[in-house]
Amino acid sequence: MPRKIFRPLLLASLISIIVLFGSYSCRSFLGKRPKGQPTGKEEFTHFWRQKKELPAQPEEVSLAAVGDISYSRGVERIVKKQKDINYPFLPIRDYLKGADLAFGNLETPITYGREILHLEMVFRSNPGTEQALRQAGFSLVSLANNHTPNFGEKGLKDTFLYLESAGISYMGAGENEKEAYRPLYLEKKGIKFAFFAYSEAGLVPASYEAGGDRAGTAFMRKEKMVEAVQGARQKADFVIVSLHGGTEYVGKPNDIQTDFARAAIDAGADLIIGHHPHVVQTMEQYQGKYIFYSLGNFVFDQSWSQETEEGLMIKVYFTKDKIREISLLPVVMENFAQPRLASRGEAEKILRRLDFPLADKDIYVWNGENYEKNLRATVYAGNDRGSGLVTKSEQGDLDHDLNKETYALENGRLSVMEKAKIIWQSPADWWVDDFALADTDSDEALEINLSLWKAGNFGSSRPFWIKENDMGVENHFFVYDFAKGKMKLVWGSSNLGAPNCEFQVADVSGDGKNDLVAIEGDYAQKPECRGQYVAVWQWNGWGFSHKWRSEKGNFSHLEIEKTATGNQIVVDTPNF
Repeated sequence: MPRKIFRPLLLASLISIIVLFGSYSCRSFLGKRPKGQPTGKEEFTHFWRQKKELPAQPEEVSLAAVGDISYSRGVERIVKKQKDINYPFLPIRDYLKGADLAFGNLETPITYGREILHLEMVFRSNPGTEQALRQAGFSLVSLANNHTPNFGEKGLKDTFLYLESAGISYMGAGENEKEAYRPLYLEKKGIKFAFFAYSEAGLVPASYEAGGDRAGTAFMRKEKMVEAVQGARQKADFVIVSLHGGTEYVGKPNDIQTDFARAAIDAGADLIIGHHPHVVQTMEQYQGKYIFYSLGNFVFDQSWSQETEEGLMIKVYFTKDKIREISLLPVVMENFAQPRLASRGEAEKILRRLDFPLADKDIYVWNGENYEKNLRATVYAGNDRGSGLVTKSEQGDLDHDLNKETYALENGRLSVMEKAKIIWQSPADWWVDDFALADTDSDEALEINLSLWKAGNFGSSRPFWIKENDMGVENHFFVYDFAKGKMKLVWGSSNLGAPNCEFQVADVSGDGKNDLVAIEGDYAQKPECRGQYVAVWQWNGWGFSHKWRSEKGNFSHLEIEKTATGNQIVVDTPNF
């Protein structure tokens, strides 16, 4: 986006045309077009062909994973005192909900029964726990651990029913051996996952294992696991194994953990997520795959040491054929029950326990005066700059006729459909990079926001500060309304000073008004767009005003994360 701001003199006459109205600048092009220079149509045709040759930007699925969760003992009493079943997750649930899938180890049955006393080693959580998990964003949990069978088969079967009623999937336990050991298959955005969960046999009585007609959990039986993982490998894009084992309160895995985890990867697993030690343990890369031996506690009433009050949340980004990145978010529990994001000093201490080389990504947070830069540890597992062709679809009833429209982007063209009929398409001489249905002007109504490329012919409505039409193909940002069955242009820019590689719409300044957040690139890289700056713009009633721009860098994969204190800007900063 440009650096200067221009306010047009004739807003009323300009607002219906595709030019810059306010704060986006136009480039000044002086002099005559040289003879033999391509026309706008010829340039666009060439640009279109170049764009078509770029690789597709793969759809991504994100999985947030945490460690041990128990609503028993001290947690139950705090929840009762607060009179809020959701109390433990309040500081962190917005982040969990931002992931496509959220996973944790539920280390307690959900069933009615007696109160569990302090330091008892059997657990029980009251019904309603499943609703708190769902409200926090959890979509699946492991039940293969040493506490879910504490109240026998009835406690397990009650747990199954309560989780199912809340729409939460589970693995590692079942009404019989077949159910307990079978994979949980989930599909999201066309990517198919197979999840397994196993508990170390030596931690519990033999009766905790599921039998032919006995409800129970799945034990860490290597031969059984290898066969199951190999079978799931043929049906799923990714196989993920939850491992419950190891020595409690010890910072390194034992031989049982490492042997089982590596055998799972040798059999075809893509990721191992461990728990049970109640502290964060080391992680490793084995055969190109990642093993987290223990994520530590997440919600647990173990306040006798700093290590048991600390945990690790990970966010894993999957494309169809690889794990692109794993983002690491250390957490600290307060009041026996509430995990919050760790401070910088706390996070550094927790991450050292991983004993693993880590990279960083940038976080920008509004501090009331400026956007403060923080760093988050991450593992960049794939070489992906984020540049490529976007294919996506969204639904929304923007004209409020009780019939949702479908907005579909493919091969640079946006189509709007209602009742399976195309009612609008972007012009053939545009290339639409991306779009978003969002309330750009904070009027409590959704608009269609488009980042697009077109030749710069202004026709008879060329702004007065432009001496001659620029026929080059450059980037623009348009905002449309859809009302009464028709698309209406609200605002449109002329050639942006720098192309938008990615954009999001959200309130990142905390003033109750939405901002346009963009990663900006360089025209010299056309038709690719590699991010060099992060910028924030805000609608001012007649256009967008520039609010902030980052230092120059290497940015990609823009996200807006919701936290308990507000939205923050998150971008990858790989050194590829």
